[in-house]
Amino acid sequence: MLAFDGVRITCVLVLLGATAGCTNGGSSGGPGTPAAEAPTYYRDVKPLVDTKCGNCHVEGGIGPFALTTYEEVAAARGAVEAAVVAKTMPPWPADSDCNDYLGDRSLTDEQIDLISRWVADGAPEGNPADAPVAVEDTSLSLSRVDLELPIPEAYTPKVSPDDYHCFFIDWPAQETQYITGLGVEPGHVPIVHHVIAFVAKPDKVAEFQALDDAEPGVGWTCYGGPGGGPSAAGWVGAWVPGSVGSDYPEGTGIEIPPGSKLIVQMHYNTSTAAAVPDQTKLLVRTDKTVAKKAAIMPFTKLSWVTQQTMTIPAHTSDVVHEVQADPTPFLNMATGGALPSNAPVDIYLGGLHMHTRGKSGSLRIVRDAAEQCLVDIPAWDFHWQGSYRLKTPTRFEPGDQMHLKCSWDNPEMYDINWGEGTNDEMCLGTVYVSE
Repeated sequence: MLAFDGVRITCVLVLLGATAGCTNGGSSGGPGTPAAEAPTYYRDVKPLVDTKCGNCHVEGGIGPFALTTYEEVAAARGAVEAAVVAKTMPPWPADSDCNDYLGDRSLTDEQIDLISRWVADGAPEGNPADAPVAVEDTSLSLSRVDLELPIPEAYTPKVSPDDYHCFFIDWPAQETQYITGLGVEPGHVPIVHHVIAFVAKPDKVAEFQALDDAEPGVGWTCYGGPGGGPSAAGWVGAWVPGSVGSDYPEGTGIEIPPGSKLIVQMHYNTSTAAAVPDQTKLLVRTDKTVAKKAAIMPFTKLSWVTQQTMTIPAHTSDVVHEVQADPTPFLNMATGGALPSNAPVDIYLGGLHMHTRGKSGSLRIVRDAAEQCLVDIPAWDFHWQGSYRLKTPTRFEPGDQMHLKCSWDNPEMYDINWGEGTNDEMCLGTVYVSE
């Protein structure tokens, strides 16, 4: 539920705005010989760029320029420094003081200072032999691909700059299986902003088929979710730029009954790339049995959805809505009763979802009047939403409650409420749980 996405034009503007820095490069006037103990590219900067930026900033990647060689990084050093000092790059909206996450792309203040010193010193290259030996992190990787499932036909985005479109994918298995890992192979990387996969179980397929049938061409327009109501489709996983796919926590998986269909929500962004045909595919790991059934469980306040009580008045700022409750009904909804009620579950991952006027959000566990933070997004950015895998899973016991809090700024001339549309809002927490 990662989505936590995409190329933003601000990155390109930062690059253009930093031309002087890229040319001048600090007091020494360009790449030079490092002073004693001064940071160098190979010893100090390359390890950071490779681990924090390398999945997006590669040739043909979603980043607007590659950062894979000394020459590339040195040429863009003004843009790099501006982005990391402003903390707009690398994208990591979650507050790392909330919890410890696998794959944390954020930079510490010390690492940001190191990059600034390197730029100020003239971006010295250093000795390639000083580069630390790269250690591959397999904690968030997809160990195998059992199914490659493309969207049914190539689709060219029709709405600029953002096109949200959902597609059916037939589930090929004739017996119950479990999705135990998920990845995405974008058809055309520069325009694929994020991908979210859902499952419509056999009794819910008709709801979504009606949406597909009502709109000409393949698939249907969708924004906040696939449509069909809050309990019609369960989350299966998500992909954002820079992701390489990952196995689900060891021994866990999401049940997919025969006759189900997957729904893929594609977010296409054509701000910096032309709209061309795309046929993205899901890369799926499956198993016939798992030790623990799992689900991606949504959590919100049902009256916000069913009674439109999440009003965000016109011309207001810092409007807050929050809910604290037992999430058991949502667990039942997400799993169709596959996980037992009133039993402890393990939480492995947390995420948040709002739309474009979101300001901040958090998801916490409350037990015995104490709080445990799962995810805290102090500065919400719709374009960089995702989910966050906890380094240490946490146990959610009967009697614990979930606390969800969202805030918004609404400069519009009209009230905003819960809805699927671009001009609507949401406040949704998600957690990956197993029995």
